[in-house]
Order: sequence, then structure tokens, then C-alpha cells
Amino acid sequence: MNPNDTIRLLIINDSRSEAERLISMLNNAGRNTRAQHVDSEEGLIKLLQEHTWDLAIGQADSEQLPAATAVRQIKRLNKDIPVILQTEEEGSHAIVDGLRLGAVEVVRMDEDQHLLLVVTRELENREHRQARRKADRKFKEAERRSQQLLDSSRDAVAYVQDGMFLYVNQSFSERFGYEDPDDVLCMPTIDLVAAGDRDRTKQFLKEFTLKGEEAESTELDFNSLHHSGKQQPIKMEVVHAIFDEEPCIQLVMRASAANNEELEAQLEEIKQTDVQTGLYNRQFFLERLEMAVDKAADGEAGATLTYIEADQFFDRVESAHGVSVADGTIKKLAQTIQKHARDGEYLARFSDDTFALLSPGTSADKHVQRAKKLCAEVAETIFDIDGTTVQFTITAGLALVTEASKDAETIIDQALQAIEEVRKKGTEGSGSDAKLFEPKIGDAEAGTDVARALQRAVDNNQFKLLFQPIISLRGNENELYEVLLRMVDEEGNEIEPAKFLEAAETIGATTKIDRWVILESIKMLSEHRAKGNKTSLVVNLSRHSITDESLVPWLGVAFKAAKLPADAMMFQVREIDITNHMTAAKALCAGLDKLKTHLSISGFGCAMNHFNTLKHVPAHYIKVDGSFTQDVQTGGEGAEALTNLIKELHKLEKITVVPFVENANVLSTLWQSGVHYIQGHYLQGPSEGMDYDFSMDG
Repeated sequence: MNPNDTIRLLIINDSRSEAERLISMLNNAGRNTRAQHVDSEEGLIKLLQEHTWDLAIGQADSEQLPAATAVRQIKRLNKDIPVILQTEEEGSHAIVDGLRLGAVEVVRMDEDQHLLLVVTRELENREHRQARRKADRKFKEAERRSQQLLDSSRDAVAYVQDGMFLYVNQSFSERFGYEDPDDVLCMPTIDLVAAGDRDRTKQFLKEFTLKGEEAESTELDFNSLHHSGKQQPIKMEVVHAIFDEEPCIQLVMRASAANNEELEAQLEEIKQTDVQTGLYNRQFFLERLEMAVDKAADGEAGATLTYIEADQFFDRVESAHGVSVADGTIKKLAQTIQKHARDGEYLARFSDDTFALLSPGTSADKHVQRAKKLCAEVAETIFDIDGTTVQFTITAGLALVTEASKDAETIIDQALQAIEEVRKKGTEGSGSDAKLFEPKIGDAEAGTDVARALQRAVDNNQFKLLFQPIISLRGNENELYEVLLRMVDEEGNEIEPAKFLEAAETIGATTKIDRWVILESIKMLSEHRAKGNKTSLVVNLSRHSITDESLVPWLGVAFKAAKLPADAMMFQVREIDITNHMTAAKALCAGLDKLKTHLSISGFGCAMNHFNTLKHVPAHYIKVDGSFTQDVQTGGEGAEALTNLIKELHKLEKITVVPFVENANVLSTLWQSGVHYIQGHYLQGPSEGMDYDFSMDG
């Protein structure tokens, strides 16, 4: 995870002040954080179902929301959220207990450096898990597509191992007169060869196998034995291959033009529906389930699988009443289930007596209750099939499709496990209930180098300024740039602030660096405005400058000396720094107002009481946190959250700025929200000059 990315954090403890301290500590360590304090099970479930979270930090002995309950709900809803617990206890007992609950680590309350290392580790681990799941899905997709190509190939293809058929496609079985490929599977290869050619063919395949991978692709001619008993000449390509991770021999007979046309006609007849019930068929459903897995992995809304099995259907219905009654019962059961399906859902007959329903969203409790009602309805229903009455039960297992889901096969397996859990509690193999699948919970040298490099940069003015345009969406003609600082090392490479600001605090250089940035900005802005440009700058201040009482008087002198109007420059501070230094920030805001310049708040929307901040520090400009924009651009749930935040700010008559605009997808949302300014690499990245053509956006 990029250190500049915003951490979506759940804080689970009894103390709001401790939650605020954690947020402050993480932000001061350079880990931007959007946090939510939660102290009830109901609130936790709501947050888990409605939003995406990267990490949870909880109090091991929390009373309002016990750690065990929090971990259980996170597991229950199949969320990939590492849980770190904090404890005040000495010794290893608390650590062992926490790990048994399912926490990834247990850290003492006063060990912030330990906590920061664990946070970094777990965020990296989570990113690796996401990458692995994505790679697994791509691999599964490639396998599935390869299998589909084999199954539908116009060429006759078979795989042979130890003289037996491992796989044959439809074209291959039809070439030998068999309607179903299953009729050929596990058949000795030699059974399809005419008696006169069997010895020669058997010897050829034996020698070809012994050569292994050294054997080149070759052709084999022989007289084949058709299922009808007729013989016909055959020519096959023979090559070594891998099938189902097993070494084997591939046999291929190329299709003729006539066969191509015939197979094309057959493929056109393939339907998405199950003939008997009129529902979607298994193949179509699996494709939709895989698509849902991919969407969830890409940050879009998840889904819920409801897997429905008839209890002991063969014994109670088919064996007792015959196939025709069983077929009629399945059709009526399908109609009953279909009445419970809603628009936007996919309902399929998955196998003989099994159905599957894919629903958008991961509101687990809602879907479980609906499945329970369906089970109860079927249990009370007497099905009448041509005068024969049938009564049986069904059991439903549910599994959530979330960013943590691996693939469709895993989700179906989870639903089946839930069904087994229900049936264990039932009688005589019947469940007649529904259950959500719940995973079981298992029983300072580098810093010194940076500081030294920073000290050299401070002593030798090895810094440079970059400028990124902030563009009006409301036709404002003023030119506005944000000033960004870079340190230059001895090789001339640019180093971003995230890599040296912590060291700057260590050596007490942040205030000095801030003032260098201000003076250099004033100098460059004065030269730029002298050319007739109506340009203003936004300069960022550190938290140390917020508490520096001499800053405002010094600014007045600097503006006067440069003959620069104070409103040509705006000063920007982070929301978290204001929260931590409210009194000093309030005084800074008032002082800047007297100078006729403005205060801007960046990273807005991450504090737990962000609008309360504006009551004390009435800044004119508000730059929302970039994570809101990233959520929109990645297809997450951020569009509504961003729009609502901007609307609330506009009610307070604030001028809004949205950063991190990296593609065109987010622009329509921003236009509709009425935001004042936007900023990001899609428009222009930071550059050494104030050279953006604002007339293009006029």
C-alpha cells in the first residue's frame, strides 16, 4: 500500500478520546486516515455492510463492543479486514487470547511505534492477498475459457494417459458415433481402433510416451472403430501436453468444412436457460457469479449467493414416486422459488435438485431472513403432481461475494458448508432452514541517514518548488496553483515530502522549511504577477507553524517587503492538525483574516467530527480528502459520500476543492455536485513553472 494512500480505519473501543489519539498518531506518522469510531455491534454490522475498510484497531477488553464480537462479525460477513488489538496487560496471556480470537496482532497500549510497524505490515499483507486473489481469478478465467474452447472446438480433441481417455470433447465423441463425451471417458484408447491396426497403434503410443517431452508432434494414421461397428480411416495429430496438471498425450483431428458448418449450427442452438424449469442454466449462472467476484475485487458493490438444495429429494420423491413426478415437482419448486426472486437477481437451476440465486448487495441479514421464509413456505406446501401429492423440505446456504472472495467455486463451497451446518442440527438429514457461511476463527539507521540528508538540504537550500493548477468548474478567471515542496539529493533526484518530513520534525526543521517555502513562493509569485498574470498560490503549513505565534506578524512584514497583496496567497493546513491544535488554529485563522488572506483546510472529511472543526476554525476554502475521489474513480461507494459532503459544505458557504482527479470518470459527479475547484494529474501534474493554460477551461 502506498504510504500516501488513505487508510480506511475502524476503531473499536470504549473511549472516543483514545480513538482521536490513534487517528492523530497515524496522521502524524504520515499515514493518512479516514476513521470511524464504533462502539456497538449494530453499528459495526451497518458499517461493514455499507463501506469498505482496510484495517480495524480494537481494545482487547472493550465492554461496549467486545473484541470477540467484532472479530466474529468481520469473519461472518467475509470481510478482509485485519484486526489489531491493544491491551494494557503485561505478559503473554492477553496476546495469546487475542490471537485465538482471530486478531493478527496484539500490541500494548503505549507502544505506538510497534503499532505503526504492525499497521504497515498488515496493510502490505492485505494488498498482497488482494493481488493473489486477482491473479487466481485471472488464472481460473483463463482455465475456464480454455475449457470452453476445447468443449466447443470444431476440431475433435482428446487427452490420453496410460492408455485411457482423460478427456474428449463433443466433436471427438461424435466422430466415433457416441452422443455423449462421458460415454468415451475412461475407455481404453485401443477400443476405438480397428482390430487390424491395434498392435501397431498400441506400439506407437507406447514409444511416443516413453520419449516424453523430446517427442515431436507427429501424425498417426489408422482405421478407427465406429460405435456402430463400422470402420473408417482416421488421421490424428499426436503431441505431448498437460491436462488437469497431469502429463498426457493430446490427440487432435482437424474438422472439415462440412463439420464446421454443422457445429456452428449446433452452437447457435445453445441456450442460457434450463429446458425443464425455464430458469437460467448452470453455465450461465457460473459466468454471472465470476463476474460478480471480479466486480467486488475491483471495488464495486458485492453480491450474495443463496444456494438451495432439496433435502433427500431422491429418496423422498424420485424413488418413492418415479421420475415423472420428480420432474414435475422440480418444475413447481422452481416456480415457488422464482416468486421470491427480485429484479436484478439471477436464479438458476444449478443441478438436478439444486437452485442458485445471485443477489446484488451484501446485506446478509436481509437475505438470510428471505431464505428462511422460503424454506418455511416450501416445508408447509403440499405439491400436487397429476394427482400425486408430494411434501419435502429445502435447505439454503448463503455466501457473500466481497473483495475477499477468491472465485466462484470457493463461494459455492462456502454456501455448501453452510448447508451442512444447518443439516447437522436437523433431523434425518433435513435442514429446512437457512444459514450464512461464517469462516471458523482459528485456534533506526535509515532514519538517521534521512535526517543527515535533510540537514544538508536545509543548510544548502537543496529544495525546489513545484506548482499544480487548481482549476475552476464555475468559470472563475483567476489562476490558482498549489505549491508543492521537493527535496533534491546530491544526485539531483527529487524526494517527496512523505520521505523527509518525519526527519524534519526530528531535527526541528519544519518551521524553517515552511518559511523557506513561503519566501520562495512570494519571490516567484511576485515575478510571475509582474508579467500581468492574475495568479494566486496555496501554500501548505506544517503543524508546527500552526502553533508558531510569530508566523502571522512575520507574514505581514514579508508581504509588505515584496509589495505583494496578501490575498495573492492562501495558507493550507491539514484537518487532523487543526483537530490536534484547535486553539492555535483558531488564532491562526483570525490572524490571516486580518491580513486579508485566507485559510484552507486540506484532507477534510477524515476526522470523526469534521463539521465541528468549522465551528471553531471558519476557513474559507475546504479541500476534501483525496480518498473520496479515489473511491469514485475505482467504482466504490464514494460518489454519494462525496456529493453529500460537498452539499453540506456549500450550505456553510464554503469554497470547495476536490483533489486527485485522475481520470474523466469522476468529472460528471463533480459537475453535478457543484464543486468550485478540481485538481489532479488528469488536468496537469506538478511542474516547475506556473504555465498551465487556464483559458482552455474558461
